[in-house]
Amino acid sequence: LPKVSMVNSCLKKLKYHLASFDTVVKERTTVTAITEGTWGFEHTKAIFRDDIIPFVKNLEDLFTSFDQYLIDEVSEVQKTFKQMEMAVEQNCAAKTEFQTKMESVLKENDCLLKHALGVDIVNIVRDNVSSSESAPTFAELFETNELKAQIQEKDTMILKLKEKIKSLRAGDKERKVESNVEDIETQNLELDHRVTKL
Repeated sequence: LPKVSMVNSCLKKLKYHLASFDTVVKERTTVTAITEGTWGFEHTKAIFRDDIIPFVKNLEDLFTSFDQYLIDEVSEVQKTFKQMEMAVEQNCAAKTEFQTKMESVLKENDCLLKHALGVDIVNIVRDNVSSSESAPTFAELFETNELKAQIQEKDTMILKLKEKIKSLRAGDKERKVESNVEDIETQNLELDHRVTKL
C-alpha cells in the first residue's frame, strides 16, 4: 500500500525539481553583461539538452510514479470495500439462518408444551371420571392434588420459557442465544420424557 510518506516524498521531489527549474530559468533569462551573440542557437540547444529536457523527464517520471501510487491506493480501498460488503452479506445470511432456527425451536417448544398440557388434562379427566363412579379415596385425592401441583409447575415453567424466549429475542448476541436454545432444547427433551412417562 502506498503510504502517506511515499506521497509526501514524491511531492517533495516535485517541489525540489520545480525550484531548480525556476533557478535555471532565472539564471538563463537574467540580463547580464554578456554580449548579444552569446545567446545563440548552440547555447540554447545546450541549455535544453542539459537542463530543461532532463528536468521535464524527471517531472514525467515523478508524475508517473505519483499516478501509480494513487492508482494503487484507490485499488486497495476498493478491494477493502468489497471485502467489507462480502462480510456484511455473510453476516446477514447467518443472522437470517439463525432467526429461522430460533423460530423453528420456539414452534417445536410450543407444540411440546401443548401436547404435555393435553396429556395432563386427559389424565385428570380420566381420573375424575373414574373417581366419580366411586367415592374418592384419600390416595386418589392426594394423587389429584399432586397432578394439580405438577400442572402448576408446568405453567410456571411455561411462563419462564416464554420469558426466556422474550429475552432471547431482545438480545442479538449469538453465543448467548445459542446456549439458551440448547437449554430450551434440553427442557423440551425433559418435557418430552415427562409426557411419555404420563
